[in-house]
Amino acid sequence: MSVFKAREWWGTRTGEGEETDGAQMAVGNIDNASDGVHKVVVGSLKGVLRIYRPSAKDFRPSDMLLEADVGAPILGVDIGIFGSASAKDLLLAVLHPRRLVVYSVTTTKVQSEMGEDSFMTLQLIYKHSLARSAFNMCKGNFGGARGKDYIAIQSLDGELLFLEQERVSFSKFLPNFLVPGPLCYVPQPLDAIITVNSQMECEAFKFSTLAASSSGVATNEDKDNTAKRARAEWSVTLGESACAITVARHTKDVRAPNYDVIVLGERTIFWLKDNGGVRTSKILDQAPLCMRAYPASKPGGSDNLLVATTTGQVLVYGNELQLLWAASLQYPAVGLAVMSAGSPAVHGIISSVSEDGYVCLSYMGTDPPSQVVNTAKAALNYDNMDAEHRRLLTVIREATADKRAEPTDCLILRAQTPSGVDEGFENQGWQGLCVTVKLFVSFTGSESLKDVTVTVSAATPFKCDQETQVLSQVDGGGGTPRAILLVFRLTSPDLPAHTTVTIGALYSAKGGEPRSVTTSIQLPLRMCGKAVAPVKNADFKITIDSNRAPPSLSALFEDVCPQDGPAAVPNVLTFMHHNNTDCTIIVSKNSGRYRIQAGSIEALTVLTSHLVSRLTLHFSGKSPVPGEEPFQVGYSEGLEPVLNGYFIVIGSHFEARQNLKATHDALEKSAGQFRLIEKRLLVRFKDRNPAPLKGLDGLLQVSYDKLLELAAQGESQQVTLASLASALAAATR
Repeated sequence: MSVFKAREWWGTRTGEGEETDGAQMAVGNIDNASDGVHKVVVGSLKGVLRIYRPSAKDFRPSDMLLEADVGAPILGVDIGIFGSASAKDLLLAVLHPRRLVVYSVTTTKVQSEMGEDSFMTLQLIYKHSLARSAFNMCKGNFGGARGKDYIAIQSLDGELLFLEQERVSFSKFLPNFLVPGPLCYVPQPLDAIITVNSQMECEAFKFSTLAASSSGVATNEDKDNTAKRARAEWSVTLGESACAITVARHTKDVRAPNYDVIVLGERTIFWLKDNGGVRTSKILDQAPLCMRAYPASKPGGSDNLLVATTTGQVLVYGNELQLLWAASLQYPAVGLAVMSAGSPAVHGIISSVSEDGYVCLSYMGTDPPSQVVNTAKAALNYDNMDAEHRRLLTVIREATADKRAEPTDCLILRAQTPSGVDEGFENQGWQGLCVTVKLFVSFTGSESLKDVTVTVSAATPFKCDQETQVLSQVDGGGGTPRAILLVFRLTSPDLPAHTTVTIGALYSAKGGEPRSVTTSIQLPLRMCGKAVAPVKNADFKITIDSNRAPPSLSALFEDVCPQDGPAAVPNVLTFMHHNNTDCTIIVSKNSGRYRIQAGSIEALTVLTSHLVSRLTLHFSGKSPVPGEEPFQVGYSEGLEPVLNGYFIVIGSHFEARQNLKATHDALEKSAGQFRLIEKRLLVRFKDRNPAPLKGLDGLLQVSYDKLLELAAQGESQQVTLASLASALAAATR
């Protein structure tokens, strides 16, 4: 890190929520003023173009001469002689995704109460519509042109389009193209376009070769034809992607008219010769973002190089590849330029822009940062060092521990679930069944909580009347808990995968830290069906073993077992689900074995899970006999019968999905046929002398009836698919 900071001379933010990069900033005498004062042109991806003239230290509102919304995202701006009317006047080129626009910028001075004021206006000179989405551009006197600048535009699919001011010259597709890279023009004697492809190769394409081999604007056929793509003059492998390319006379051996091709990689700067050879390279300690070359002496002499890094530093390299200076900015710069500003003019000002649109003019200063390294020697206090070491060890141990201590002030959820359905609904069908759960919400802290969100998640076909509730306040300090009534109903007679309901609460702690707490409840088994007289249906059966003598089924399932009637049979319980699938439990009289049998594999799920959980709860509440093993329950039979039934459910679900897809395809085809017949009828009706319908009206009615039939069939298949999806979820569980 540099010990020096760049001193800010002038700075402003372009706008809120705008993004910029280095290609969207340009510096120059854009209005061709006689005093030659530089202006800063900044564009943004929101399509706002701004021009500033820094007149003195610190930003003033009068420094912004233009702010215009150009109606499209700005990908790049550049200043040059882009018009044929004058060989001296500078124009502004603005690159959009689908067009290039060239403006003339004029300054108008007016008298105000505060004195003389100025503003700028844009005048459209010409524009080019682009057939392909643009990525970046570069300018130059291609082919040795004098007194004029041409523009090359690189598209997202690898097309190089050359514009000779108002005229489109030609275009060529780049070879080995995957994604676009940086673009730069090297003047005579090389006269070439330089770029870096996705294979991490730096390639040079001579303008004369491109122009001679082109036949105008390239077509899509030329893109697929390798022989018609551009051919590189030379290529050199870099081994890393490139951030930027520039040309300068930077190394000591380069003199006019030759140039160094400088490529800024992800970690390395490469200096290339004009024939493609690597002159030298330098590995950077920090990742770079952008660079800019500027003359260090008289025109035609050597140049210096500015490099901005991700840590906010600006590095200055001389012609001996020496680091001359390093200073830190307040932000990482994505664009750099060297300009003169102020009145009288201050030369050597560094103009930089951040990715969020902060434009800053600064110069290299020697003010040290506020945090200065203390070099004074003092006696070492080993007791303090040991105490600090122990404190840091404690912090590390707490941070790396597997379990963090839960906060003492937390939200508590407690639910009261009835053993059966609500009174008055016991003898109704599945449409009328409902159960009301009372949920108590309390807070152990001393203060109150605001805006506690309670959410309920239940498996299909269970549904809570109000799945999300917001409690405006929950009192703490041992106050009365908030009570919430949760009413659960059935949306269909389908089999549920389980009866577990998850209730969660989300709230913010005192410091604004988000916290959550969850709890689970079991809905009454009566919501899934009812007990009936024993049924002998053993298509699918499983046997569960336990190491305890079996309890009475009537005591174990007292919430669904009747005390008398045909369903009250000792050691046998048949449970009929709402979709008329049954499941029977048969208890062995001599051992702790339970046979569960049903007509389908999915009908075993609910009753089996309730049997295991109730057996575990029943025996866990009893004191263990000394020397007796803990209660265990297991399944020891083969899986082949169970898997066969499971595969049947999977096949039925897949078939239902295929049927629904076939219906959707047929419905789409019939709808297209119906629209086609409608169009033909409209043509007949609009005709001044309509031709006979020839049965089109009857065909329209048949198509309409077919649409209604397929729509009804699709709705029925959706209901069937939902039922089979529930059955598959139950069988999977």
